[in-house]
Amino acid sequence: MYKKFYLPVLVAVTLFLSSCQKEDVDPQNDYSIKSDSDFELIEQYPNGWIKKAETNTNLNSGSWVTEEFEYFENGYIKSAKLYRIDPNYHKYMEVSRSEDNKPLWSKYYTPTGDLWFETEYENGLPTVKKVYSEEGTAVHNFEDGELISVEFTSADNSRTVTTTYDAAANKRNVIITSEGEIVLDEEYPYQEQVGTGFYTNTNVPVANPFSEAETIYRDKNWGHSLLSTGDWEAEADPLEDLMYPYRLPDFFNENGRGFDTKLAVSSNLYQSIIEQYPVTENEIFLAGGYDLDGFDEFSPLFIMSDSLAKVKAEDPEFFELKYGQELISKVHYGKTFLVVGAIRNLPTTDEAASRIKNIAEKRLNELRGNTFTMMKDNKIDLVQSEFNSLTDEELEILDKVWFEVKFFSNLREHRNGMLIESEADYKGAINAINEADPEVMVLEYHLMLRY
Repeated sequence: MYKKFYLPVLVAVTLFLSSCQKEDVDPQNDYSIKSDSDFELIEQYPNGWIKKAETNTNLNSGSWVTEEFEYFENGYIKSAKLYRIDPNYHKYMEVSRSEDNKPLWSKYYTPTGDLWFETEYENGLPTVKKVYSEEGTAVHNFEDGELISVEFTSADNSRTVTTTYDAAANKRNVIITSEGEIVLDEEYPYQEQVGTGFYTNTNVPVANPFSEAETIYRDKNWGHSLLSTGDWEAEADPLEDLMYPYRLPDFFNENGRGFDTKLAVSSNLYQSIIEQYPVTENEIFLAGGYDLDGFDEFSPLFIMSDSLAKVKAEDPEFFELKYGQELISKVHYGKTFLVVGAIRNLPTTDEAASRIKNIAEKRLNELRGNTFTMMKDNKIDLVQSEFNSLTDEELEILDKVWFEVKFFSNLREHRNGMLIESEADYKGAINAINEADPEVMVLEYHLMLRY
C-alpha cells in the first residue's frame, strides 16, 4: 500500500522539479534552435544544427515566406531560395552550392517570374552566364574564371554581337551583324575605355563611337575613400556602404527588399559575396572599404554630344545596334576590400544569440590582430588598438555555432573569399592589396539620350 502511494508521488515531484529547472534556464545559456513567428525549423541534424528552415515576413496584410534554405552538416549553404514582396510576391534568387562551399549554379528572376540570368560553375569558377531579355539573349563565356567572350543574339535571330577578349594581346574584338551581313568589325583595347557602348538589359559591351576622343585623368585629389571597422548588417550587401559595383548603370532602381541583383549580373565579386551568404539568420558582420585613386573622363565634355550626333546622323539605322543604350562616362581606378564574419546555427533566444555575436566579433578582431585600418594613396595601414583575446569559456561557446571570417577583394586570389584563420592570414591579404597596382574598380555609365 505504501509503495503504491509513494511511487506516483515521487514521479510527480521529479517531473515538477524537472519542469521547473527547464523554465529556470538562463536565456543567455539556452543555445537551442527552435521555431518562432518569423522562423520555421523544418529539419535538424543530430547535433541540433539546422538542416532545413524558412524565414517569414509578417505584415498586417499577411505573412510570406522570404527565405527557404538548407545547410550541409558542416554548416555550409547547400541551397537557398529568396523571395521579394514588392512589386509583387516572387522568387528573385536561388543558389546551389557544394559541401566544400563551391558554387554549382545560381539563378535570378524578374518580378513576373521569368528567368533573368543564370550562372553555371565548375570547380568554383564561372563557366557560362546567360542573360535574358525581350531584346535577346547574351551568353558570357569564361575560361579559368576569366571572361573570354560575350555572344548576343536578338530575339528574332536577325542581329548578333560577338565580343572576344584576348588578355595576352591586350585586345578586344567586336563583330556585329544584321541579317547575316557584318556591319562592324573593330578591335579595341582589352580594357573597356571611356565611350564604350553597352546593352543595358543584357550586360553586353559593344563598340565605341569615339575613335579619337581625348580623355583626361583626374588624379587622387578627385578621389574618394571610405573605410569601416565593421558592423552587424541585416544582409551581406556591401554595396550599401563598402564597395562599388564593377558596372554602375546610369539609372538604377531595385524594387523591394533584397540584394541589388541588377548589379550582381555585372560584378563577379559582388555576386560571389551574396551567393555565399544569401541567408544571414541574425545579421552578418561586414568591414572594409575602398579608395578611389582617380578616373578617366572626356575632355572637354561637350565633345560627347557633338560626336554622338555626328555618328548617329551618319548611320541612324545601326547606331543603337553598334553602340547600345549607355556608354562609359568615367573609368574609376582604385582598390577595394571586404571582411565578412558570418555565423550560422545561432540559438533562437535573443540573449544567447547576442552573447555569441559579441564573442564572434571579439574573435574577428583577434584574427585582425586587434587592429583597425586606415587607407591613403591606395595603401592600407594597420593601426594597433587595445588587445583582447578570447577566454577558454568564450571559445567553447563559439564552438556551438558555425563561424567563419573571409577576406574579399578584386585580386584573383580573393574573389571567392580567402578564409582567415590567423592574424598572419589577414596581414598577408592586406599586404597583397598594398603590393598590387590600382585597377579598374568602376565603369560608370550614362544613357546615350542624355547627350
